[in-house]
Amino acid sequence: MSMIELVLDTMLPGDAALGMPCASTLDFEGYQLRHRVTDQVDAFLRMLANVAQEKFGQPFDTLDATERLAAINACKLADVRLFSAFVTHVMRAYYTERRVLGQLSAGAVPPFPAGNQIAADDWDLLEPVYLRGQIWRDIE
Repeated sequence: MSMIELVLDTMLPGDAALGMPCASTLDFEGYQLRHRVTDQVDAFLRMLANVAQEKFGQPFDTLDATERLAAINACKLADVRLFSAFVTHVMRAYYTERRVLGQLSAGAVPPFPAGNQIAADDWDLLEPVYLRGQIWRDIE
């Protein structure tokens, strides 16, 4: 298993009971090419390899699942922007995959205005706040 597959499966291992695939079964390489983020992903993997070596004294691929997750989370401290960008791409690639969307029963429709329906709110819950009146001072 390649390093990127280990990273993807550590972050999104899937759930057989729910029918959710693990992230390594998706075409993340195709996502990288379509969105031109290969350099960002490669930079993250290099940073992760360094973090794993510094934190655990071992290459990332020899770590157990708990240590792999700890190494990935430790990347936040090393470079939060690169970490955030990578996580965003992984989540976007996973949750836009048709197999995943099919299992979530969400479909590919936008949430608003004509997409997923949301139950009506009970605005009466805010009545005590409204009746409380003004809670700030007027400025002069």
